[in-house]
Formats: sequence, structure tokens, C-alpha cells
Amino acid sequence: MAFGLSGPLLAHEYWIEPLDFTVAPDGRMMAFLKVGSELKGSTFPYIPAQFQSFTITNSQGTLDHKGIVGDSPALQVAEPVAGLNILAYHSNANRLTYRDPELLEKYLKAEGLDFVLEAHRENGWPEIDITETYTRNAKALVQVGPYDGGEDQALGLPFELVVEGSPYAPDTERVRVQLLWQGEPVADYPINVFIKEAEVTTARVHTDKAGFAEVDVPESGFVLLNAVHIARPEAKDTPFYESFWASMTFGR
Repeated sequence: MAFGLSGPLLAHEYWIEPLDFTVAPDGRMMAFLKVGSELKGSTFPYIPAQFQSFTITNSQGTLDHKGIVGDSPALQVAEPVAGLNILAYHSNANRLTYRDPELLEKYLKAEGLDFVLEAHRENGWPEIDITETYTRNAKALVQVGPYDGGEDQALGLPFELVVEGSPYAPDTERVRVQLLWQGEPVADYPINVFIKEAEVTTARVHTDKAGFAEVDVPESGFVLLNAVHIARPEAKDTPFYESFWASMTFGR
């Protein structure tokens, strides 16, 4: 079951936004890397120094995307492989420091992670001058040519969203999406849902015991799913928190 999100979203999503989610076989597959809130934000060019991997998975397997430094859109592929193409971006880790006493609370509540905030306060930990490293795990599904039975798949990202089947299968109105942490299903966990049609609507779903949640597929527009895993690192002399952000986009 989904419920509306209230108040402005403080956290910034990171996602892959194709110019077109369905592409002709003789067309050009292009996609932006974007960061922002509620599907509004800035674009980032192709810069290899900023990511661990940037891949395209299709019927021919998984290949690294080899762009030109500074490309914008960051992904540009002429005559893409027919069928479902899975775009995946695994960023390098970045670091931030919380200096505003309200920032940590707003961030965790925006992502539905109230239980993390409760544990933080029960332990008496500070809410300012703490550091966090964060890594982005973004995916997008692009259909090239007519639907041919291609399906999304787990690609081994640390924190990953996987669509069961494909949103491009005929007569698809809803899809099941599984959330994985280190390849294992994550039960009873929040996923934020952003749907862009004439305007942007937001909601939140929770995974079931097997890590699945159901999401609507709009007739026109696109969907962004976003979830955040955050925990204390086990090693000493490391950032206070380590987080991994998973996102998935698909549309028509």
C-alpha cells in the first residue's frame, strides 16, 4: 500500500533519465545522469573519474559504456541492440558532513528511515558534525524496438532495484519490483515512488517479506523509484554513516 509524502523532500535523488524510454532499432539511445528532488534537478556529463561502472546489459550481455569525457547526455548510443536495454551506473563514494542540527532528521524522514533516526537517538549519538559517505546505484530500462520478452535482472550492484519481467510487456499496468542488498531481498523497507505525467506525484511503498513491492506503470510519462540503505561501518576510523542509494527509472 502506498501513501502520499508530505512536506518538501530534502534528500536528493540520483537517477538515469533517458530522452526516450522506447527507441526505434535504427534510432539513438541517449540518457542523462540527473540529481535533484521530485524529478527536477541538474544533469551531469560523462566523467569516468566519478564512477566505478557504467554499463549496458541486453541480449548480447553486459558491456561497459565507453563515452567521451564531457558527453551530455552522458550516454549516447547509435543503433542500439534490439530488445530490453538495462542501463546501470555505480558511482564512486562521496562524502558529506552534517552541520545543521535539523539536516539528519529531515533527510532520514524524507527517505522513510525513521527507524534509523530512532536508533541514532537511543544511542545518544550527535546529530551535527558527523560524516557520511554515499554511493549511487542507478538503473534505467529502455526498450529498443518492439517488446520481445526481455526482462530486467540483478546486476550485482550493492543496493539494487530489480523489476520483475519488464514494464514494456503488453497490457502492463503494474509491476513488481524487488529490492536487494548485497544480492539478498530486503523485507519491509521503504521505496519512494515518483511518477511524472502531466505533473509529478509522489508516494511510498514498502517491500513485503520477499523484498517485493508493486508499482503502477503510467500510460504516458515515467517512474522513478528510490531507496536508501544507511548503516554504521564496522571498521574504525571511517565515516560515521555509510549509505547506498538505489534508483530505477522506466516509462513510456
